[in-house]
Amino acid sequence: MFRKTAPCFFAVVIDALGFGLVYPVMTAIFTADHSPVLSADASLAVKHFYLGLSYILYPLCMFFGTSFMGDLSDVWGRKKVLLLCMLGITLSFLLMGIGVAFSYLSLLLLGRALSGLMAGSQPIAQASIADLSTPETKALNMSLISMSFSLGSVLGPLLGGVMSDQQLLPWFTLTTPFLMAALLAFGAWVWIKLGYQDTVLALSHKKISFFRPVQIFIEAFEHQSVRILALVFLLMQMGFSLYFQFIIVHMRTAYNYTNWQLGAVQGMIGLGFAIGILIGMPLCVNRYKVHHIALTTLTLTGLGQLLVYVMPSPLWQWPLAVVIAVFDIMAFACLLTLFSNAVDAQSQGWVMGISGAVMAFAWMVTGFGSNLLSILSSAGLIAIGGGLLIISALLLLKKQENKDFIS
Repeated sequence: MFRKTAPCFFAVVIDALGFGLVYPVMTAIFTADHSPVLSADASLAVKHFYLGLSYILYPLCMFFGTSFMGDLSDVWGRKKVLLLCMLGITLSFLLMGIGVAFSYLSLLLLGRALSGLMAGSQPIAQASIADLSTPETKALNMSLISMSFSLGSVLGPLLGGVMSDQQLLPWFTLTTPFLMAALLAFGAWVWIKLGYQDTVLALSHKKISFFRPVQIFIEAFEHQSVRILALVFLLMQMGFSLYFQFIIVHMRTAYNYTNWQLGAVQGMIGLGFAIGILIGMPLCVNRYKVHHIALTTLTLTGLGQLLVYVMPSPLWQWPLAVVIAVFDIMAFACLLTLFSNAVDAQSQGWVMGISGAVMAFAWMVTGFGSNLLSILSSAGLIAIGGGLLIISALLLLKKQENKDFIS
């Protein structure tokens, strides 16, 4: 059975790896004294603008792409769409690599946008694994999905940071991580092509709309049972995304970290995700109510981000990265559970679509934060994120007696 599902697990790894790999590399590209894709006289404000644009493009295109690819998989079949996504991810990394190598900013940004559009591979791979699972193997396979995501979350930043650092090997450049990621994504395409077979033969004839996520996002704040949860989730995602996107900017500008060190710090976040998913949640879910776990972890994530602001030593940032990520991923899992519990069985797909749309929108908004770096500093943006997380916890606390969405 594992031989049948292994290509899908690898697709999950590639999706998470590709997401994490880009941040340390983009930070290095747009904070360098002489950026390979900007003119030599580019001002700090221009660098911050393009850094933010590189952050925004992925969630913007993911906002539309994830839902579109999911619907397309119901019509075409999951294998065809997985192959399309892996091929698109391969092309996106090649475009980014070529853009950096030949100083084409437009190709770098186009590749970044394409990678977001093709980010629908992970939920499709998860659905494919669920299709291939038996009642006896489903729980194990769901755990392996979490492990695959965690593995990609750790390896991605490390790969991006290490393979772009010429201090480690002279032939490493800012292009190298993109080419390696393209090679891995193409390997996933080959494995899916040769080793995976669709199990769902009856395909849907549903109407596909590229703009359906916009309607889903609007519905989130019109539906009484999920309105408050959607707001809590929006604030939570905005808060943590400010940390995830700007901690490496902080380490670069405040402590002059090299590329591999930036990747290693973000790899600590991936490690925290793994600990939270594989250890934290199993320990807590059988002992405490889901909304109590959510309240606690939202608060602790916010406090952790405030500590980034008040602790000037770079050494503190390493354990803090792990702790913040542990609590964040646990809060994330709990809020998804609360979303699921807020609606009936027939609305599960709809409510999960809401969570995805809200998450993508939050990361779009905070990407603009790079334009405030010269005013607020990276540490200030992270502290604001901590405040948003605490507000989200207070909002959830205020509404915790509402049985429409708490269980």
